[in-house]
Amino acid sequence: MRIVCQKCAAAYAIDDRLITAKGVRAQCPRCRNLQLVRRDSSAVPSGDAPAAAPRPASSAPPVADDLFAELGGPAAAAPTEVSSTHGRAAKPAADLFADFGAPPPAASADPFASVGDSPSSGSGDPLLDFLGPAPTAPPAPVARMSPGPGAVPVSVMPPTAAAPTPSRAAAPAPAAAAPKSATMGCRTCGKSLLDPFDQALGICDGCRQRESAGGAAKAAAPTPTPAPAASADFLPPLSAPEEGAGESLELASRTSPAPALASEPRSNPRVAPARVASGVRSGSAEKQGASGSSGGRWALVGGLVLLVAGSGVAGFFYLKHQEEQRLRAAAPPPVAAIPEAVQQVLPRWKLKYLMLEGTSQERLSEGQAQLARDERFAYAEAEESFQQALLLDPRSDEAISGYTQALALGRGPGLDDASFAEASSLVEAAEVRAGRTPALLLAHANLLLTRFRQEEPLKRAKELAEESLANAQATAAQKAEAHLVLGRVYLSSSGALAHQHFDSAQKLAPELKRIQYYRALAHESAGEYRLALETLRKRLAADPRDWDSLATTSRIYQEVGEPDEARKLYEARVKADPDELRALLPLAVLRYQSEGTPAVGVRELRALLKSRERYGQRDVAEVLVHLAAAERALGNNDAALKAAEEALGLSADLPEAHLQVFLVALEQRDAAKARKHLSGIQGWLGDRALEAVLEGRVLLLEKKPAQALERFTEASTRDDRRLDAQLLAGVAAAGAKRREDAFRVLNQALRADPLRLEPRALVTRFWMRPSDTVRGVEDIILALAENADDPGPHLYEGLLRFHQGDLDGADRHFREVLESDSNNAGAMAYRALIALQRGNASEARALAARAVSAGRQLPVAHLAQGLVLAEAKQVEPAKRSLREALGLSPTLLSAKARLAQLEVPQRRADARAQLVSVVGLDPAYLPAKRMLYLLER
Repeated sequence: MRIVCQKCAAAYAIDDRLITAKGVRAQCPRCRNLQLVRRDSSAVPSGDAPAAAPRPASSAPPVADDLFAELGGPAAAAPTEVSSTHGRAAKPAADLFADFGAPPPAASADPFASVGDSPSSGSGDPLLDFLGPAPTAPPAPVARMSPGPGAVPVSVMPPTAAAPTPSRAAAPAPAAAAPKSATMGCRTCGKSLLDPFDQALGICDGCRQRESAGGAAKAAAPTPTPAPAASADFLPPLSAPEEGAGESLELASRTSPAPALASEPRSNPRVAPARVASGVRSGSAEKQGASGSSGGRWALVGGLVLLVAGSGVAGFFYLKHQEEQRLRAAAPPPVAAIPEAVQQVLPRWKLKYLMLEGTSQERLSEGQAQLARDERFAYAEAEESFQQALLLDPRSDEAISGYTQALALGRGPGLDDASFAEASSLVEAAEVRAGRTPALLLAHANLLLTRFRQEEPLKRAKELAEESLANAQATAAQKAEAHLVLGRVYLSSSGALAHQHFDSAQKLAPELKRIQYYRALAHESAGEYRLALETLRKRLAADPRDWDSLATTSRIYQEVGEPDEARKLYEARVKADPDELRALLPLAVLRYQSEGTPAVGVRELRALLKSRERYGQRDVAEVLVHLAAAERALGNNDAALKAAEEALGLSADLPEAHLQVFLVALEQRDAAKARKHLSGIQGWLGDRALEAVLEGRVLLLEKKPAQALERFTEASTRDDRRLDAQLLAGVAAAGAKRREDAFRVLNQALRADPLRLEPRALVTRFWMRPSDTVRGVEDIILALAENADDPGPHLYEGLLRFHQGDLDGADRHFREVLESDSNNAGAMAYRALIALQRGNASEARALAARAVSAGRQLPVAHLAQGLVLAEAKQVEPAKRSLREALGLSPTLLSAKARLAQLEVPQRRADARAQLVSVVGLDPAYLPAKRMLYLLER
């Protein structure tokens, strides 16, 4: 049947026997357009019908009726392929893999079984000549079955002699030309063929009619010549296509650059009739002309070929997978990148350890052994060991966790902000790199506990400890550490919960020394000083050289007013080891910090320096710092400065030495020196409010009162116990000529507790005198006086002098106030307190009564009267006055503590509860601690 393309008007032919009852889709060999061809010429193309790839008629002579000549017969001449206009190669004439699901015909009647040479080869094919020259793109390889048993599909290239010259710029085929004169005869009767249609079919019209009616002999496909090598790109599919997949396969053949296996048109299996009933071969547009036995043989051969091909492909991919696995196993493990946080600390740490030797594992072992000693002095050594381990192996997360743990336990609340931030970045980077292991989580939690006065770090430490307990990989020791962290979290909020966690830690790790230490702290925070001391004594009985427990026991004794008991502890250690500096130095420090005899302390400290060759540089520097503090307590600023600077010469980063130089510079009004040494103490004192106060003092020296006011306000906000910050804020406002602001702040200070200037640690390496923060700011408030009779400046100047300890100067200014304002309740109340301290009870009682009469809303007036009455043994009137003071100002801790003391004989339990609440509000309020200790005795 002759077809004319509806798109490009090219003419081509298709065998009538290929047209089924529903028609086939024919593809133009020139423009590749698909159109539906039916036996009825009135049919229109349908996009749903399957396409049949037409081929020009071949002039090949008929061959034997043997469909399996390609599998086992003798090799025939290699067929040539015709390239499409898009550069794709035509497919083999007899496609064994066109459709594995349908039975094959008995014999092939495909007139396109063998395609002639391309037009450029001058094959004389009339249909190809009619279609014009083929594109110049080279033909693509096609799949062929090599002869012989066990053959697999191989790649076959068309003969190079007939291949056109490759050209990427090949133009489309020109329009169809007129057919040539007869150059061939009918393949059946040998009659010359003049009609182009007959030439295209290779058979005359009469023979074609006879074959259609009687079934003429079929042409056998020539056996293709096997290619020398097979290509995996042209292997057949491992399984037959599923029903309904015909369209997707056909679309893939049109869009994929790789050539398909067959060019026969495929019918759509969803719309094709049943294969057995119709007798039409699905996907090939060929009629069924064979018996059932031929179909069975075809299916068997196809299945065998599929099995062999599938085995080959599976074997290929299996071997490839095994090779990849072998290469992956042989390759070295990927090296993790060094976090930026580690890279930042390494250069600075390298300067500390220039002659570093050994391995990282050796340093790790040393650090872990030092941590296991569970002593404060061993933590500093462990810190250095873990630093060295990280230098030797920057990828060691164990070194980071050990360093963070040693830093947190060794420095505690004294850890400066810079070191805290650095350790936080290190441990967080390790958690990202190694995962949230129990060791890293617990080290991080202990680091957060160094900021125990802040709510957010405590909350995060609790979460990390709970996560460690829930970790299935946590060891018993790590779970004990987690319980210890949780107990420390509850120290200030719930003594019962703290003890519960300490008990759990004790069961898991009985050898952990810190358990008893923190248990004693829990007793102390609850005001149970007897239990705290008993716990520490048991620890010392088991290990007399437990210096942490010894130091804590000594501190508790000093804070409750029993320095003699503290001295006995260290004297016993000196008898056991006369040259032990950790016992000799605390004895000298007791002299100037607790016993009030700085001269004796200076003498004992200088005696220690005579044997300085027996101690290390840092130990000598520590002795020099205490000597500077004792000299300053005596008022010898020059000697104090010399000792502190000598200590800095031995250890330049010693913050306690910087503090002593700083305080001397403040008294000498040397702003430049004070500013220089301020940087050496910032972040190290463990008290951000105190650091803000000291910075404000420097700003006052630098004539920057407005900025100083900001620092003092910040300190007062951080810690409302700091009355010194309120006084200094008034001074700064006065220096800025802001009278109203100054009087507003100073009036608040006037109503505050007069017996509590600031929270101050009694036993500390950062020692300061009670009034050091407010010294050197006299007479600034007096500049606010508007006239000679203005009482305000004198009132607040007297208040400042009172807290400086200058009772004479304070009393003089209060008298000035009363001369201008005889009913000033504040001036009379403070004059009553001064008289009480001087032992003048009658004057104190008269002044207090006048103060209450003049200012019934002033809490300090009622406090003064209550203290005077209590001193006179008038218990009930004293209680009434103290209760009135607390009603006006509940933060008057001195009134609460004195009231509890008066109620001990009648209401012992209530008195103790009052004292415990005072200690809870201010652990540095030593009078309440003394009362609790005496109450337990």
